[in-house]
Amino acid sequence: MSERSRTSIGRIWRRGLIVWALLLAFLALSLFAAYAAPASWAAPINFGIAATQAVLVALLFMRLDRADTLVRLAAACGLFWLAILFALTLTDTLSRLANS
Repeated sequence: MSERSRTSIGRIWRRGLIVWALLLAFLALSLFAAYAAPASWAAPINFGIAATQAVLVALLFMRLDRADTLVRLAAACGLFWLAILFALTLTDTLSRLANS
């Protein structure tokens, strides 16, 4: 194995371990916020932490920061359809609450 491949393998592992440690730190922060934050702020804080975790995974594990345009488009389409599913679920839930 050449010196260059050892360096790149080490860099890949280091990057993955740093991201993993950050995700665990955000998990601990989320757990802390769920119990220590005031009830009115717990949900927005946890949604913000979850969004940050999703961005870390998308950019660093999926490498969307260096991906081709087509891969980025596929990821954006996935988020678009996820937003549609959430909107339809919210519409169904609100219509059931209005009828009861």
